Amino acid sequence: MTKDGSILVVDDEIVIRALLVDILTEEGYAVETAGSARDALNLLQQDNNFVILFTDIMMPEMDGIELIREARKITPTVIPIVMTGFATLETARAAVKEGAYDYVLKPFSLSEIKLAVTNAIERHRLENENARLREINELFNISEKITGMRDEEALLDFVLRAALDRVGARRGSLMVTTPDGKALEVAASVGLPEEAAKTIVEMGRGISGMVAKSARPLLVEDIGQSPDIEQISRRLQGDSFVSVPLEQKWPSGYNGPLSTIEPHVLGVLNVTDKKDGSRFTEGDLKILSIVANHAAAALENARLIKSVEDAHLSTLQSIALLLEAKDAYTHGHSQRVRNYSVWAARRLGMAETDIEVLRLGAALHDVGKVGVKDGILNKRGEPTPEEWETIRRHPLVGYEVLMPVRVLRPEHRQLVRGHHERMDGSGYPDGLPGDQLSPVTRVIIVADAYDAMASDRAYRSALSPAQILEQLKQHSGTQFDPQVANAFVELVESGKTPPQE
Repeated sequence: MTKDGSILVVDDEIVIRALLVDILTEEGYAVETAGSARDALNLLQQDNNFVILFTDIMMPEMDGIELIREARKITPTVIPIVMTGFATLETARAAVKEGAYDYVLKPFSLSEIKLAVTNAIERHRLENENARLREINELFNISEKITGMRDEEALLDFVLRAALDRVGARRGSLMVTTPDGKALEVAASVGLPEEAAKTIVEMGRGISGMVAKSARPLLVEDIGQSPDIEQISRRLQGDSFVSVPLEQKWPSGYNGPLSTIEPHVLGVLNVTDKKDGSRFTEGDLKILSIVANHAAAALENARLIKSVEDAHLSTLQSIALLLEAKDAYTHGHSQRVRNYSVWAARRLGMAETDIEVLRLGAALHDVGKVGVKDGILNKRGEPTPEEWETIRRHPLVGYEVLMPVRVLRPEHRQLVRGHHERMDGSGYPDGLPGDQLSPVTRVIIVADAYDAMASDRAYRSALSPAQILEQLKQHSGTQFDPQVANAFVELVESGKTPPQE
């Protein structure tokens, strides 16, 4: 090796080869020679460290132009310089078309050779620098994207696909540690058969289990040269692969000495099957390790945020349940409205995303009653107009209470705000007409009213099924969405109860 890399000189004339070796070695370069294009290609396959390919154009069997074409397939970064004693415009064009950087005429001078090599080396340096900057920029973009992701499933899928793209691989998986820490399970996969995508690996067993237990990455360039690895590998359809741990550097909130912390692996990133058929390299391992480090931090952050948000939601749900517990007449109301809403949404063929909005939003729809005095909520008898006005504010209060809760989307909060609106626009708090009410809001309006009619209240007894049917039909199109109301009509007529969520 030299200060700037190796040079391969290809010429069928031994005198030319010897002359170039003398010139270039005196300048401090390592030089290899080949007397034919075939010999040159063999050398390129054995060593990918060649920076410059000096080749004659006129050679038997395979000329210099074809050599450049084949050499770039083996080593795309090599910089060709052609030598010829019969330079023509056509040969120059052909050489440039195949990627030649420069050419020198025979007989050449010492200064011409030095200048051509110096310029080629500088180009190589600039190309490497640009490639490094592009790589840094790509890794920064990946890091920036995963840092802002909160959904764990989407995060892991993005990380895997970004990793495969960066190293040019077709297949891979991202496994995460099970809650008990005893095994790994596939959380995201690309190009794997269905049975492999459901794999669970015990910690310490198999490639992934071994990498997770040791918290050390593994690069296998040729599994045939690693019999120990080959023996424990499973379902690998390739001779070369990389497996990298997603390691949590230190526990959340830990302030003690870092030297006392045992590594904690959150998962393992596996990639195999290079698109170009080549083997994975130390450079690929470095890229994947960087991606894995960012992914581990993002995954831990997403889980911490999810934990905090779940705690907030649990608190809010507890408040809603506590409000209902104060009044025997409304006890269990929110859970029943949630069950009715989810049942109706499924009955109407709504999207799973809408069902999830209803499942969470319906459970919190009456949280705004925290702003209504107990004396009004528990009053026996019909509330006064002033008391009704206070009660009618609870959807707006609930909306405002839930504003700081980041886990809730606008759809959740709007559901809470709009559960007392009406199709004819005479509802509250905003008086929105039906064409401005979302499908999930239309569902909860009926679900909430249905449970209110079917339950005893302080100021009246529960309505009979016949009375409920009458109300649903009478107010279909004015208070209730006709499709949703019809679903509840069928529910009452069937005499069944929706399944518990």
